[in-house]
Amino acid sequence: MPASRAPSLRFRLFLTVTLALFPIVVVSVLQGIERARVDVANVRDRLVQTARIAASSEENVLASSEQILRTLASTEDVRDVTPECDRALADVLIGVRFLTNLARIDRNGVVVCAAIPRARGMKANAIFDAVRRSKAFAVSSQLISPVTHGPVIGTMLPVFDAKGRFDGAVSVAVNARWLTHILKARDLPHGAVIAVFDRQGSVIAANEGIVARDLFSKMPEPQTLGGSLQTRDDAKRNAWVFAAAPLVGNNVFVGLAMRQSKLFAPTYLRVGTDFLLPILMIGLAWIAIWFATERQITQWINYLRRIAAAYRGGHYGAKPALENAPVEFRLLGTAMEEMAAGIQDRDKKLRDAIAQKTLLIRETHHRVKNNLQIVMSLLSLQANQMKDSAVKEALSQAQARIDALALVHRLLHEVEDQTTVDVQRLLGELTRKISESMTVDDSNISTEVDSVHSNVLSEIAVPIALFTVEALINIFKYAFPPERAGGAVKVVLERRGDGKLRLTIEDDGVGYTQDKTKPGIGSRLLGVFARQVHGTASVDSKPGHGTTVELIFADPEGAAPETRAASA
Repeated sequence: MPASRAPSLRFRLFLTVTLALFPIVVVSVLQGIERARVDVANVRDRLVQTARIAASSEENVLASSEQILRTLASTEDVRDVTPECDRALADVLIGVRFLTNLARIDRNGVVVCAAIPRARGMKANAIFDAVRRSKAFAVSSQLISPVTHGPVIGTMLPVFDAKGRFDGAVSVAVNARWLTHILKARDLPHGAVIAVFDRQGSVIAANEGIVARDLFSKMPEPQTLGGSLQTRDDAKRNAWVFAAAPLVGNNVFVGLAMRQSKLFAPTYLRVGTDFLLPILMIGLAWIAIWFATERQITQWINYLRRIAAAYRGGHYGAKPALENAPVEFRLLGTAMEEMAAGIQDRDKKLRDAIAQKTLLIRETHHRVKNNLQIVMSLLSLQANQMKDSAVKEALSQAQARIDALALVHRLLHEVEDQTTVDVQRLLGELTRKISESMTVDDSNISTEVDSVHSNVLSEIAVPIALFTVEALINIFKYAFPPERAGGAVKVVLERRGDGKLRLTIEDDGVGYTQDKTKPGIGSRLLGVFARQVHGTASVDSKPGHGTTVELIFADPEGAAPETRAASA
């Protein structure tokens, strides 16, 4: 993986710590879910229990009314409807503040005696039919008493004759306002709403009537009466959670409601803590990793990178100052310092060896050049003693070829690396030397060199130099006869764009017909020199249009930008 895309140490530590704490996160989340479930169950039980405890007085009132009815049903005056029935019922009503009336009803549903005499002769309410069918104690929904004209709850108990036949009922009217007074006097959780309501959705008693009517105007779901919680909104769109339970019978119920936000606030807090605590732990661990890596790792890594950059630049004397760094970085700094000392020592040895090698190579090129100049001097002396012009010309050409070799070695002696030759300079000096040696002062033959800058190895430079010398010798020898006045020779080295160089040597001389001319030693030498550089040579000449000699070979520097320097 590339260094730029590899994860950093800080990221890896983040990932490692996160994976290490992930099981804790999972356990904490599961614990939070379980705690939420348990808390909801506890809230439900507590709400139902609170509702029952809060409505215990109301339930006692209704239970007391049942006990009063059973006592009256066993009283002879009431059971047999004697003249003392009204007085007996009135005596019971005295001192019992939550009752508004007591009555004895015959088997036809007509009030035959009552604590309040004006109730006699009135028809019993619908609960009478339920008592006659069930022959058991029953509680009505909220009613408006035709006697007191106030809200009441009717309770009724069947009466049987000596033979066990249904003989009517005794009834008690419980004051609904008294139930409201009792509810408001209860010590409830702050903000709780408690209500006693009937099956038709009428709120009989409540400590907060407006909210109670919003919540209990509809009968709760059956599962709510079985112990579940239910949520409803009031007129202000506040969510309330309530529990409900029957008081006595199946017509009157008690409900206790609390705002959802307040009821489950502790649960939300605990569950939120269970969820957020591990995340907070991971966050704090990330912060600690960030500062720790910055102060203890990244800072020293960057410092050591600067030291390494100094070593890369050759400043081996730089010593890491790691007194305050962790011991691992001090050990690494010591190792880098020892490495720098070793590199410095080896670099010195290599420089000394290279300097000695360069001196030897320079001396070799210098001696080869001197030896070639000695050979040239011998050839020159020998040529001066020859009478035969052909021999003198052959010796002169050999002298020019040797001079080209000497020029290559002189250029190699002058450059720094001793291995490459500047072709631009080589072609310029060769052209000048050949022109000076093979022309007379009044020949009016001009030369021009147009070459790109290219450095080639000596094994490439020698064949190129010999190829150029051979082509120039042939040009100056044959292209411009004495009777021709003036001419031009042009040497061009250019890049073709396909990774190759083209060396062109052309003149505007007399030219010759190639079909009728057999290749001489010069043409054969051109082919030999071209093969030495793995190139191809070609000669194109037409009578009266000059001659063009071309060499195409691989560019040692590839597609380098062209920097031409023309010289005449």
